[in-house]
Amino acid sequence: MLDAALLWARRTFDTSIVSEADGTVHDRPTYPFVAFRELVANALVHRDLDHWSAGLAVEVRLRRDRLVVANPGGLYRITVDCLGRDAVTSARNARLVAICQHVRSPETGARVIEALASGIPTITDALAAYHLPPAHYIDSGIRFTVVLQRRTATPAETDLNTTELRIHQALAKGTRTVSELERDLGLTAPTIRRALRRLRGRGLIVQLGGRGRPTVYQRLDETS
Repeated sequence: MLDAALLWARRTFDTSIVSEADGTVHDRPTYPFVAFRELVANALVHRDLDHWSAGLAVEVRLRRDRLVVANPGGLYRITVDCLGRDAVTSARNARLVAICQHVRSPETGARVIEALASGIPTITDALAAYHLPPAHYIDSGIRFTVVLQRRTATPAETDLNTTELRIHQALAKGTRTVSELERDLGLTAPTIRRALRRLRGRGLIVQLGGRGRPTVYQRLDETS
């Protein structure tokens, strides 16, 4: 089931074009596969297996603006606030978890579970690397649901090309110099300067500095 879910994700997730630091360009899925894998693996091994849930399945739903993974049975002996903190874990199906630490996928040879309490930090790090919002965890007692939100462009960003969009979104974190954008985005200085000129021409950013001060760029919506 885990391999089937990953195969579905690779076929289904939208992709965007991303430039890497080495100059190569890749298609990147909307949601990181590693985070999706951890969510599905956790849902499968921690779901409630009691008689009441026999007819209930782990659910994966892909919406326009979010990805939802849910399993029957709430958290076991922990709360949502404890997730991802100081290697806190509590396995509802301890024997199943122990087995899955040694079971390998027949398709890839990968372990089903790498280590206890590593799943939530892995999800958090993967989402941060994709500049996505943190996962939203919901425990209703009889159901545990995780929601990943898709990052959407603001109205001002809808007509930007990939490079312009990346720079505009990078400036949401605060002012940046060209050198800092080079470091953060892995783009060349000429490419960044061309994009900055276009962003300035559209009134989306402003240039600050001069007269002995370093030149920095700031989103116009943050100058008020």
